[in-house]
Amino acid sequence: MKKTIITILLTLVAVAGQGQVKSGFDLCLRDEATGEWLIGLFDEYAIYDCEYWIYAEVEKGRVVLTKDGQRKEIRLKKNTITIDGRKHKTSVLTARSLPDYPSKDETAWPSGIPAKEDSVTLRVCVNTYREKAEFVTFINRMFNDKQVKELTSVDALGRFEVRMPVAGPAVMGIFSDSQHPLEHTLWRLLAVEGGDTLLFYIDDKNDRTYVMGGKFSRFNNELIGSDFQPDFVRTDELTIDSTIVQQRHYMAVCHERMDSLYASRPNLSRRFRTYYQDDILNQFARPMLLKCCWPSAGENQRELLEKTEAELNPLKWTRSELPLMCRYGFGTIIKYYVSALTDIRQTRLTDPSDFIMQLCQDGKVQLSDDELQKVKSFQTLRANYNGDVDLNDAFQSDIIPILGKPLITQYWDWEQSERSVPIEVSVINSLDMDDASREILKTQTFMKAIDGKSHVASPRVMDLAHQEIQHPLLLQSIDNANQRIKDFMEESLWKQAVAIPKEGTPASLRVSDEELKEITNGKQLFERIIAPFHGHVVYVDVWGTWCGPCRAEIEHVPDLKKRLEGKPVVYLYFCNNSPEDAWRTFISQKHLDTDNAVHYNLPKVQESAIEQYLEVSGFPTYRLVDTAGRLMPGAAPRPSNISSVVAAIEQLLTH
Repeated sequence: MKKTIITILLTLVAVAGQGQVKSGFDLCLRDEATGEWLIGLFDEYAIYDCEYWIYAEVEKGRVVLTKDGQRKEIRLKKNTITIDGRKHKTSVLTARSLPDYPSKDETAWPSGIPAKEDSVTLRVCVNTYREKAEFVTFINRMFNDKQVKELTSVDALGRFEVRMPVAGPAVMGIFSDSQHPLEHTLWRLLAVEGGDTLLFYIDDKNDRTYVMGGKFSRFNNELIGSDFQPDFVRTDELTIDSTIVQQRHYMAVCHERMDSLYASRPNLSRRFRTYYQDDILNQFARPMLLKCCWPSAGENQRELLEKTEAELNPLKWTRSELPLMCRYGFGTIIKYYVSALTDIRQTRLTDPSDFIMQLCQDGKVQLSDDELQKVKSFQTLRANYNGDVDLNDAFQSDIIPILGKPLITQYWDWEQSERSVPIEVSVINSLDMDDASREILKTQTFMKAIDGKSHVASPRVMDLAHQEIQHPLLLQSIDNANQRIKDFMEESLWKQAVAIPKEGTPASLRVSDEELKEITNGKQLFERIIAPFHGHVVYVDVWGTWCGPCRAEIEHVPDLKKRLEGKPVVYLYFCNNSPEDAWRTFISQKHLDTDNAVHYNLPKVQESAIEQYLEVSGFPTYRLVDTAGRLMPGAAPRPSNISSVVAAIEQLLTH
């Protein structure tokens, strides 16, 4: 028994000793036959085949790597390396990126839509002087074009790993998250596909960046090494005619750059050339389509579109060999185009007050006598409008609260989606593009009519989805999104109990409505509400269930809370002009009822007083309160600008 214990201890010591072996290397080696990064040999570990290995043995000209019981014998000679008996002609990499590949590659981008969703694994290795290195990785989901994001900090050896969902080829973004103006900021796009594992090596100390592995490793390395940064010129103040002139000049400059690049690097792959040309077209189209989507005062949207189409259609800008989810930025500008075409074709919506009255007459909803009188009074005011009162104020105070009642909101959203979705789908069907891209864009249109709602989609819209979408994976994503809302609503009907927040958390310290009911001065009311949170930074959000931009910003709140997890931050929400049941439903559905969140839906007088004190001029509005309870001057950044919010809050926490 004693001998066995000694043997085990000696084995453990030997294993521990193996883990401490260092090589003294700082080598990145390229396989000259393939042009790819082959292996990285660093002091504490090695990188091979997208995996991390440790050194079991280190001798002159020979090392043995080990990982999970596997061993690889490496023999090093000048310009050659032998790995498990296989010899590779190599060169040492010292440049910022991989040199040109040794031969041409005319491989096209893959086409079609996969049968199922998969995932991609990205391993990142960072050699940096920075004490703290954080990175954000993101990818847009094919089903709804919404970003999936991950914030990650490197470990003691400068490494991290993320795994993200992907359906078919797509581009994944990665950037270093820093507010320091002098600090190196990395921003890269990488092409990936389901089942990929790739390793991204970032060397801040020696200014080197390489990609190993994955189905698009050549394209990724070419993209990193190409200084490929075409960017459109801002044309906000220009007319459409001046914009077109400026963009023609931009296109000519880009073509000169493109010709020069291809002359100096003739082996650039077909995939890179296709991507480069596609991005130039996107940047060319963007400012014109922006003007079409949001015409300035006095501009005719139809005329803007006609001039823009005359420029773009001969270039066949909607059609590309690139898969849709690899056309970075194209998804946004094609939506500008579709939106502008939909606006032109769409008939005007029914007036909301008339719509509410029609619902009552059809027996679909019931209004109280007071609500019914408000609707009738507004209709009379509108019919006899002479400018004596602000019609918008009457609409805000009398109609919006009624329109925000969950059942009425459902019918109103159905009315809007049943008018716009069929037109938008018909516009997409008319575009000159491949079938897969058209199918994905239509799916995103249906998902837009479902996501973010507090109710299920219109039966007519769902019927249309089943007529228009053929691919099982895409159709299933639409059905699943609608079912999730159904399940939530059914659960909320029987779930009566309100969760009691943990004692001592901000939510448990919320000042009750009863305690506040006599206070009508905005400053006094606000100071009473934030009094329990001294020592915390308070992030104030003034929003409404009826407000589209408010709801869109709330989508970013989970990422924000994750970034600030563990820090003394309170999220304080003031809801504007929203019915109680719609307010509570939305909070629950979007998981805003956390222990560090405090919610108020105050009576009208108090709501107005708070908004006046907070200088609310639009919705949403964000403000910050420091740890001493002082309201900071000016608006705070929005949740969608996560880095800026985090920087502002951390600054208040350290002062």
